[in-house]
Amino acid sequence: MLIRIFLVFSLLLPGFSLAQMVNGDPQYQMSDPIEPVNRLIWDFNYNVLDAHIYRPVTQSYVDWVPTGGRKAINNLVLNLEEPSTIVNNLIQLEFNRSLQSFFRFSVNSTFGILGLFDLAEEMGVARRPESFSNVLGRWSVPNGPYLMIPAMGPKSTRKLVGNFVDGLYFPGSYFTLGQSIMLWTLDGLGTRESLLGQEPLLEQSLDPYIFVKEAYIQYEAFKFYSNGENKDKMMQQESAPAEEQFDTNLDDFMDEIN
Repeated sequence: MLIRIFLVFSLLLPGFSLAQMVNGDPQYQMSDPIEPVNRLIWDFNYNVLDAHIYRPVTQSYVDWVPTGGRKAINNLVLNLEEPSTIVNNLIQLEFNRSLQSFFRFSVNSTFGILGLFDLAEEMGVARRPESFSNVLGRWSVPNGPYLMIPAMGPKSTRKLVGNFVDGLYFPGSYFTLGQSIMLWTLDGLGTRESLLGQEPLLEQSLDPYIFVKEAYIQYEAFKFYSNGENKDKMMQQESAPAEEQFDTNLDDFMDEIN
């Protein structure tokens, strides 16, 4: 597994941009060298896949599955991400956070019936996900180029590498292709549900592609600093008070895109 991680990590290195390291905070820097291609994929994702598949299927899901059932399904999916959080925190020697994630996974997987109920949250242990992408960032690995992935949406190169490595951990490495697709579908339904009603944010923007790209970069930086010790940089990037309501709507829109 270490060899596979090394190979993927080595693919990321050629995409590093020196400008990302010298022009401000690298967490807020992401080049877009293939913007014309990315724009084509964005149009396909939003105007075809989302309009004719994701949105109507999600609306039917919301109409037919009760709120409690949808919440339980979302809890189950999120519970399966706890093992990767345990390992990623251990890599950074964050033993307390790793122990908290282990506690959450143990309690929710047993007493919470495979994670359908987030009992750990009710006990005061909140979910604090940590991805391998964030680990790379704390090792001074920049985001790399911005990519719009078919059917998946915006991703940085570092995020793609991080997602791949996270998938190598238990239990993801033991899932069959069919099981992985099922989990991806359930996660996607929860993601799209949280975005229902947010479409006007895109439709009223001058350039939806730029809107989503900038929102994605800001959101990834927010997640990076919100789990790290240095939150000052994150606070320095906040908008003026007049834009607070816009930022709230933006966070709602981006909360589950990644």
